[in-house]
Amino acid sequence: MTQPLPPYLRAKFPELAAHWAQVQTYFHPCHVPAHTILLTEGTVATKLYLVVQGSLRMWHTTDQRDVTLQFFFENQPVASFESFYLGQPSDSAIETLEPTDLLVLDKASFDQIRRTLPGFESSLNRWLCTRFIAYRQRVYTQLQTTPTGRYQALVADNPMLLDRVPLHEIATYLGMTPVSLSRIRARLNEQNMNAKL
Repeated sequence: MTQPLPPYLRAKFPELAAHWAQVQTYFHPCHVPAHTILLTEGTVATKLYLVVQGSLRMWHTTDQRDVTLQFFFENQPVASFESFYLGQPSDSAIETLEPTDLLVLDKASFDQIRRTLPGFESSLNRWLCTRFIAYRQRVYTQLQTTPTGRYQALVADNPMLLDRVPLHEIATYLGMTPVSLSRIRARLNEQNMNAKL
């Protein structure tokens, strides 16, 4: 059965979209249960995942605690790209948060697509640069913003996270403890209720 290329990827990688009939056999559909580890820290990433339906998180362990680096949802590519691209051990792990449907591309097939479609690598490099810039901006914003400000910005920019991601994972993404996040949410809810009186 033909698996369509997700819309986000059609827009970001036009060469892939134009030659999808030729290369789609490299992408293998896979259903993964919630809370499945797809990559552990210290191992080399050999697969790139395209999210058809579901959600994942990427995290790094530091000082005996998890720090969530990024969440991924429908239509997004997921990999520890430095590890996947350079063949070096990953400094992060990847796990599903929900039952997730993926298209899986292994490294050998990825390299074959790069050889077959030279324009694909240019699109990939542009996308990686955009992702790096967005991640850098998020880190700087977190350093310059109060915990309450970080939570309010997340609610404004990504309200769906609250529906699909456990609060303790959101806390690690915002750089705070779950207890601190609960206090912030309670305080803001109280303020909102008082404002309506």
